[in-house]
Amino acid sequence: MPEVSEEIRNLAAKHQEFQRQAEALRQEMNMVQASIASCDQAITTINELKKAGEEGKETETMVPVGFGSFVHAEIKNVDKVVVNLGAGFSAEKSAEGAIEILNSRKEQLTKILEQMNASLTKFMQGMQALEAEAEKYKPQEA
Repeated sequence: MPEVSEEIRNLAAKHQEFQRQAEALRQEMNMVQASIASCDQAITTINELKKAGEEGKETETMVPVGFGSFVHAEIKNVDKVVVNLGAGFSAEKSAEGAIEILNSRKEQLTKILEQMNASLTKFMQGMQALEAEAEKYKPQEA
């Protein structure tokens, strides 16, 4: 009987490890989803600014100046956008070029999210297998 309780402890430890890894993965997935949403928001904003510029409308926005403070500003040139390229580098691009970069980044993030989702599925399947294994050690009711 001591072997059974040892086996149950081992199964429980493995199950907890799977749970911990699955939770860490869920948190990373939330960050990737937030990045995808940020790309979508930037693309929408650039498109709206382009549209307003093409229609000759004055475009005003609020610019962050730090610590949750903003100033009103008028956008004079919607043809050029500074885009973060990663690793601390940015570049000035046309609005269309910026949208291309953002769409490419969004595609990459979506692929990463799909891979993470597949990994999460494997963790969940592993936990289910451990739970099924643990059921074998449950005392049988007569």
